[in-house]
Amino acid sequence: MGKVKDRSSGMVNISVKVPAEIAEILGKVSKAEERPKSYYVRKGLELFLMARLENLEDHEEAAEAYKEFMASGEKSVSFSELKEELNL
Repeated sequence: MGKVKDRSSGMVNISVKVPAEIAEILGKVSKAEERPKSYYVRKGLELFLMARLENLEDHEEAAEAYKEFMASGEKSVSFSELKEELNL
């Protein structure tokens, strides 16, 4: 992917190949809603990448919590042990 920075707007041009079906859908939606294709590409990337970033951050938090738990020396209880203890 080639990148060219537009210094005036802080934007970067990225060239990407997409399947013909996706390009067709992008064209139809863009025309129907009278917005540039780049709007939908940016919006789609933003939504997808923000969700991925949230997942990565959740994973990092969980890994850190697990590390802290293991370092604490606390005893864990399995789900089946908990059900048995609570007579469920």
